[in-house]
Amino acid sequence: MYNQECNFLKGKGIPYRHVYHLLYGTGKTGGPLDGQTENRYFHDANLIGYGGTDKEIEEINEMEFSIGNLSPEIQDIRAMIDFCCIWRYDYPERIHHICRAIGGSGSTMSRCHYQVGTDKRDELTAYARALKKWLEQDIDENEFSLKDKDLEEEIEKKVFSLLGKKERLKRLLVERTLHGLVTRNIDCSFFGTDKEEKSVSLDPCNALRLPEDWRSRMSMLESEIKKELGRKAYDFLCEVGGADPPCHFKFIRKVDILIGSIGCLKWRGYLPPRDSKVSGRRKLTKEYLSIMYSYWKNDEVEDGWSGDASFRKVKEELFDALGERKSFKRWLVASLWKNIQNQTRYQDFTMKRWVEFVQITRSHINSVNDED
Repeated sequence: MYNQECNFLKGKGIPYRHVYHLLYGTGKTGGPLDGQTENRYFHDANLIGYGGTDKEIEEINEMEFSIGNLSPEIQDIRAMIDFCCIWRYDYPERIHHICRAIGGSGSTMSRCHYQVGTDKRDELTAYARALKKWLEQDIDENEFSLKDKDLEEEIEKKVFSLLGKKERLKRLLVERTLHGLVTRNIDCSFFGTDKEEKSVSLDPCNALRLPEDWRSRMSMLESEIKKELGRKAYDFLCEVGGADPPCHFKFIRKVDILIGSIGCLKWRGYLPPRDSKVSGRRKLTKEYLSIMYSYWKNDEVEDGWSGDASFRKVKEELFDALGERKSFKRWLVASLWKNIQNQTRYQDFTMKRWVEFVQITRSHINSVNDED
């Protein structure tokens, strides 16, 4: 789980310098510029929305220019900011984490596209084990076992309740769902460094071990399901968790919808209740934008929040994390504000070269595995 640059087992992730170039946008002109590439471009590549440069970008770039050459530590945090995605399951925690990093009290550990924490891997593993248990299939002793038995029991109880009585068609659908879930890749890698040096193992990268014949078995199951359900089969044969990666905040909800639909043998015949952990994000994002704008501009927050106790609590937490206003902090907070505003405005993650980002991530994971 390590090479010369990464040691995930000791909290040392992929160095941010490998993705610095993904942030380079508008070239700097005028003033003293050194020969370093990172100091000759503004870090606005992902902040420039689909409408092009605007006054906010110009102001953010003016702040960056006044700061001068950026230290590697500041560039690391700036990369963390572009990684912040409002559709991640851990988006609220990421905002607080980034603010602590800006203020100097937090680590630079961060995850982006397709990367999830070991908590999410545990959750998906618990679903896979529950499906397998419902099918009355033995779980291999060499399988990844969960330390959190309460989580495993909670998910098992939910899965059994959703599926109900066993019957032939349900068995076919559940086994196909199990195979589909287990084939989803789970990437627990990360960027930056965890100050607490928590050990993170990249293995396993699937919820359960894939049987050697899984492709042929899955093909057979899908053929049988199509014979039984005809055109209605295609809803049940969707990618488990939907087209989104496991890091998406609705991934688990989509898994529950599929399992619940199997239980009543009717697509979307069951819709799970809203999860309090992921609901209310629109209001929370408005709070974050207002708070960050206030920190950036050194202004009072806009009207409408004065009587909101939860807002005051979040503002106090973020301002305490950020600490005293300094030029580089205001620039970083303004960049984070712009990133979130763009995602809200365009309903799209605005990292322009995210495919290249994923390729960089996988190349480092592969190099770690080669060392093993």
